[in-house]
Parts: sequence; C-alpha cells; structure tokens
Amino acid sequence: MRAAVSRAVMALAIACLGEHRREWARAMRAEFDAAAEDGKPLMFAIGCLTASWRAMPTHEEGRFVLTNYALALGLMVPMAALQIGCAVFGFPYLYPGQDGLRGALMAGGAQELLLRGVYQAAVPSLTALLLLLGLGHLRIAWVMLERDWSRVTSMGTRIMAAAATLIIFMTALFLDSSQAVLQTAVLAIELAVLTLLARWHAQLFPPASPEDLAR
Repeated sequence: MRAAVSRAVMALAIACLGEHRREWARAMRAEFDAAAEDGKPLMFAIGCLTASWRAMPTHEEGRFVLTNYALALGLMVPMAALQIGCAVFGFPYLYPGQDGLRGALMAGGAQELLLRGVYQAAVPSLTALLLLLGLGHLRIAWVMLERDWSRVTSMGTRIMAAAATLIIFMTALFLDSSQAVLQTAVLAIELAVLTLLARWHAQLFPPASPEDLAR
C-alpha cells in the first residue's frame, strides 16, 4: 500500500512539472527508484511533489494548469452544487426568503391561486432543467481537466440552451425569473472565460505539424 501511494504521489509530481521539464522528470524518476531501494520512496515523492508545486507559478504551463484547476474546482463545481442543491431542496436560491418555490406559490395573489395546479405540474420540469444545469457544470469541470476543449464548447452550448429554456419557462408561468437570469449571466461569463482558456491552451500546445508527426 505504501509503495502504491508513493508511486501515485510521484506520478502527480511528474505531471505537475509539465512537458517542458521532461529531463527533470526523468531525473526525478531515477532518483525515486533509488529512494525506493533505500526504503524511503514516500518521503522522496512528497518532496518532489512539493518542489513541483513551488515551481508551477514560475512558468507559463504551470500557471495555465493552476488556472485550469482553479476554474474547474473553484467555479464550476460550486456552481454545480448550487444548482443541484437548488433543485433537490425546493429552489431556495431562486426564491430566497420565501421557503423556496412552494412558499412563492402560497404567497401568490389571485392569479397564482388559479394557476397553482399548473405551477405544481411544472415543478418536475423546472427541477429537471436545474439538474441538467448542475450536471452540465460538473461535466464541463471534468473535461476541462482533460483539456478537451471541443467537448467543453459542446457542453457549454447545451447548458446555455437549458438556462435560456429555464428563463422562458419561468417567464411563461409568470414566475420571478430574476435569479435565473443572474445565473445565466454568470454562465455567459464562465463560457467567455473558458474560451480564453482554450485559446491559451492552443498557444501553449499548438497542433503538431506534418513534419513533427513524420518524425
């Protein structure tokens, strides 16, 4: 078990070095093998990982990786949790201070009283749209870490369509869609940032030329 953990930590350290430090990675791997023979692979692997993390902000590829992870884990995952939690717990974010969608319906006027049955029938559809948005954010976070920008764009287009559908649906039911509009605006900003991140990745890792592939 200790050996497996050591190899995993070492693999992470090498991955953090980036493509431009392959020689350093090879040297670290050779030294790791020697440390493993001496019975101290884990401490050596942890030291390598710490050194790799310290070096990441000093080169562009490392800054790209840190930015990518920060956006995926610090923005996409929390947004997914917000939207999934909103759907599961009765839309508390879309209707703050009103006990969610149920409280908003109970507090409505005569028009809402007449349409309450329609509203209640629409709740599963609203829930499904919010779940789709949340799961879409989780999927985008995953493919961001895989650096598959074509799939990021595809998923972004789909969840933007879901967000627009949610707003149209709520507006048609005479529900307050201000919070949904705010979420959609945040989503548009997210997609713009992802576009910039994809361009940055393309500059760092341009596609191989036919001559390089022939080699």
